[in-house]
Amino acid sequence: MKLRENIETRCKKLKLNGFLVALQDQLSSKAYDTQSFLVRLDHLLLAEETSSINRSINRLQKQARLRWPNAAVAMIDYGYHPGLSPAKIADLAELHWLYNNQHVVICGPTGSGKTYLACCLANQVIMAGYAVLFFRYNELLLQLIAADKGERFTQYCKKLNRAPVVVIDDWGVAPLSATQRHLLFEFIESRDQNASLIITSQYPMSDWHEAFGDPTIADSVLDRIIHNAHHIDRKQGGSIRSKLGVKGGAQ
Repeated sequence: MKLRENIETRCKKLKLNGFLVALQDQLSSKAYDTQSFLVRLDHLLLAEETSSINRSINRLQKQARLRWPNAAVAMIDYGYHPGLSPAKIADLAELHWLYNNQHVVICGPTGSGKTYLACCLANQVIMAGYAVLFFRYNELLLQLIAADKGERFTQYCKKLNRAPVVVIDDWGVAPLSATQRHLLFEFIESRDQNASLIITSQYPMSDWHEAFGDPTIADSVLDRIIHNAHHIDRKQGGSIRSKLGVKGGAQ
């Protein structure tokens, strides 16, 4: 009994929680009595591996701060998304765009499910073990300005760029100031060909130039996004939020 206590104490110190639970299960069940040492060890290691993966996913989900943290590709109700191609979503769920440092742009009117779809894809990324960060467009601009004023803009961009995917929700909701244009350009440039974006917008991409207020910077920014992005257009179907009676991301 002393040996068992010592092993359990070591498991706790080493934070082998999955291993410990599986060990306790083995010791309390006769079903394992006929199995070889290696088979039982393999079961213990598999349990620890699964536990480690689950802890990592939980950490990534908390870090992401998604608007819809429980959104999942498998839970998309296509009855609420007329015109949305299940085949296209299934293809995006394979994450080839992520592995190729491409982007996903989802456009459509308010309440059309853009943010939910973005969170579905973001969670798919997280389940694959990659970090995601979620920002409202105006929130990101405020963070970039604060970092610039604190003379830590470069460091802040490096911090954001440690996440392979950044979600920008409600892109282009207001015209940009000269400072905002410059900082947004620098941020997009810092990720170009190195990481991915998921962008949602109420406005079609053809209208994005107007919000920048500077054609040259608009061309530079949008060229790095539009021509390297998979597009989803949510014009059809009306407001999902009104159909479900949902406001502000909570039922």
